[in-house]
Amino acid sequence: MTTRALWEFVREDFGLDVVELTRVHGGADQAAEVWLARAGERRYAVKWSGGGTDAGARVSAELAAAGVAGVAGPVPTRGGELWSVREGRRLTVMPWVDGRGAAEVGLTDAEWTAYGVLLAGVHSAEPSEGLRRVLPALNPVSARMPGLFRELDERLTGQVPGDEIEAELARLWREHRELILGLLEPVDGPRGTPVICHGDPHLGNVIVGESVHLIDWDDAVLAAREQDLMFVLGGMGTLGPANPGQLDAFFTGYGETEIDDRNLRYYRHARALEDVALWAEQAITGPDREDSLRILRGVLGPDGLAVLAVS
Repeated sequence: MTTRALWEFVREDFGLDVVELTRVHGGADQAAEVWLARAGERRYAVKWSGGGTDAGARVSAELAAAGVAGVAGPVPTRGGELWSVREGRRLTVMPWVDGRGAAEVGLTDAEWTAYGVLLAGVHSAEPSEGLRRVLPALNPVSARMPGLFRELDERLTGQVPGDEIEAELARLWREHRELILGLLEPVDGPRGTPVICHGDPHLGNVIVGESVHLIDWDDAVLAAREQDLMFVLGGMGTLGPANPGQLDAFFTGYGETEIDDRNLRYYRHARALEDVALWAEQAITGPDREDSLRILRGVLGPDGLAVLAVS
């Protein structure tokens, strides 16, 4: 979408007189464009997305209305909707959250505790009946993983690499092929009472400012709490707690909870499938091919999520 078109859509749909619009780079979602918009003295995050589901806007709106600290709700359209549709994609506007990404600056123990309080607030919020009807139980992207795995395996083990990056990817794939194909083995499904889950609450989606905020709700699901807690219980590298003290600080805020190991394994397995396949695909197709290859190495490493998922 051009800047001019987006400018006009935001004005027409949301009634905001934007005076400045800047493309924001970063993030793994290749199906979305994010822009920083300034209207008067206020700043907004404008997202034009063809990925995820529309549940994200619904969830953040309900959580913000319920007073869950650290969750910002969307700006409504002129007609009171949570998003508009432009060129077949959702256009949402959120208040801009000031601060720095936790993936860059990390969290202090006090901030880990605040993050635990935030996630506990999300999990304890009672979803409306309307939200229950639209929230998926699993990220829809998971449905394409087995087929993508097989396509990648055929390409990386049976075809000539297109360049040196793909050749290095092929070497990495063959080195860990037993582990990778092991992720295709079925695992027992989750059990227990489902709750509202962010679905992707790693530090890349946490903003640290005067308080701690959780952003990007496009992958929101109704699932067992282990769906989210997986991200603080190992296997996420620098996107999770770096030491036992940080983990203790998180659960000081979150509160005591009994972890269901079966649920934890299930959600680790689903995430590892996505991470291996999608980072490998991006290492072939781009953008950021070298970074994608580096991230995949971490996923497949001895402390990575793939090993935990099959253990």
